[in-house]
Amino acid sequence: MPGPTRGRRDRKKDETRQALREAAHRLFAEKGYSRTTIDDIAEAADVSRRTFFRYYDSKDDLLRTDVADLLPVMLAALRRRPAEEPPLAAILSALRTLIGPDGPPALAESLASPVGGLRARISLIRLLADWEQGIADTLLARAGIDSPTDSDLLRATVTACAATSALRASAQTYRSRYRGAGLETSRLLPILEQAFAVLLDPGVLTPGQAGRDASGAA
Repeated sequence: MPGPTRGRRDRKKDETRQALREAAHRLFAEKGYSRTTIDDIAEAADVSRRTFFRYYDSKDDLLRTDVADLLPVMLAALRRRPAEEPPLAAILSALRTLIGPDGPPALAESLASPVGGLRARISLIRLLADWEQGIADTLLARAGIDSPTDSDLLRATVTACAATSALRASAQTYRSRYRGAGLETSRLLPILEQAFAVLLDPGVLTPGQAGRDASGAA
């Protein structure tokens, strides 16, 4: 009976994969990403270290897989935003559902954790490219643009890339501000809000600008 046997095997694999993810998320929140080892995750999931590597190449790989799985969730949230809402505001609202206290931890944890190694960096670049393409396509669809011009494509792509840049800048700020701390979405989310505020009103950065602003405020 190959059919039922294969079905049970697949269910077992799914259960093991989910157990590893849940154990990793719990440990990352408790101990921080850098202080959590693969052995810790395997032990918490009640599997062997060898079993871990059957599913994931590394901690980075586990997080990247989670983030890739969240892209459809984020895009669905973006599509549900009111049509009249400006693109960047709509993207931020969609991201709140993924980074907020009640949202899945994978996206925030991946961004807030240091990226180590060439392979992990390449993986992140590819992942962000997928997010940028997905966001750009969704923005065009929200606008009802079925046959985008070159200008439409450029505008959507620039907006999507700006959003992912704000995500990365938020992660960098979080790491420098809260060195050695595990992920706390209550701290990361306000930084993300500030980053998107910069996109909406970047201001001007010139030598002496801070001094002039201070004297003007006085």
